[in-house]
Amino acid sequence: MHIKDSMQDWADIRLFLAVLDHGSLVAASEYLGLTQPTVGRRLTAMETRIGSPLFVRAGRRMQLSDAGAAILDSARRMESEMMAIERAVEDQSRGLYGRVTISATEGTGTDWLTPVLFDFHQLYPDIKVSVLIESRAVDLVHREADIALRLGRPTQPDLIARRLTKVGFGLYAAQKYLDRAGPVTSIEGLDEHEFVVLERPANGSKPPAIVAGMDKIARNPVYFTNSPAAQLGAVKSGFGIGVLSHRWASMQRNLERVLPDYEPMELELWLVSHEELRHSARIRAVSDFIAQHVIDDAALFEGI
Repeated sequence: MHIKDSMQDWADIRLFLAVLDHGSLVAASEYLGLTQPTVGRRLTAMETRIGSPLFVRAGRRMQLSDAGAAILDSARRMESEMMAIERAVEDQSRGLYGRVTISATEGTGTDWLTPVLFDFHQLYPDIKVSVLIESRAVDLVHREADIALRLGRPTQPDLIARRLTKVGFGLYAAQKYLDRAGPVTSIEGLDEHEFVVLERPANGSKPPAIVAGMDKIARNPVYFTNSPAAQLGAVKSGFGIGVLSHRWASMQRNLERVLPDYEPMELELWLVSHEELRHSARIRAVSDFIAQHVIDDAALFEGI
């Protein structure tokens, strides 16, 4: 059998070089963490496949045969390439540099996350962050992003999901709208007020969780949008009342909470990544930093 067909396994090349470099089957077995009989059997099997001995015995030492000398340069090149691969993998898993892509929704990804990532950048300037603002759940399995902040528990398989906090929502309106339309004193009184409604995305994808149940509250919608940012802008402009997260509303000026004791909904905020990325130091660094800041700001998210 030709050599190129019989020595395709790096383990074979590694064993061949271990015997050569350490001079004996005993020393090679200690280096490889194998028993001497195992090393001997594997070497014999290699030589049988090749059809020629790779070593000749010179006393207690093993010296290269002509066949062994013929493959030595190629074996060293293969060793060098494998060592480069091992270094690259180790460096990738431990290195705090490179790009990390984070998926987040409007509001969380723009108003809250960006300042947090600036603080992260001061600590880890060699890690470059990329933020995707998406209303849909990006496909982490196929690496559309490395990390995602999601409202609601993820359902995709092969993901690492960490529940961070609850996200509370309330009814909010601009003061100029309330000056025009009058105060809201009861749930029943909402029927007399105008609403800014977040609806299903135009691309037909699954709507944001906060879309559900709006029909029960917004009896008189006057402004529709598939963008949470546009919804917030319409509420601030005075179109009407909107369902907003406490965290986002608290970061705005001139918004008043309507019916403070009423909670129209509550969602969970999850930090999600693909399970294969658990060994990446840079992704762990970003994930842990974001998670800790969410926990630190839990009262802001929950509206306590």
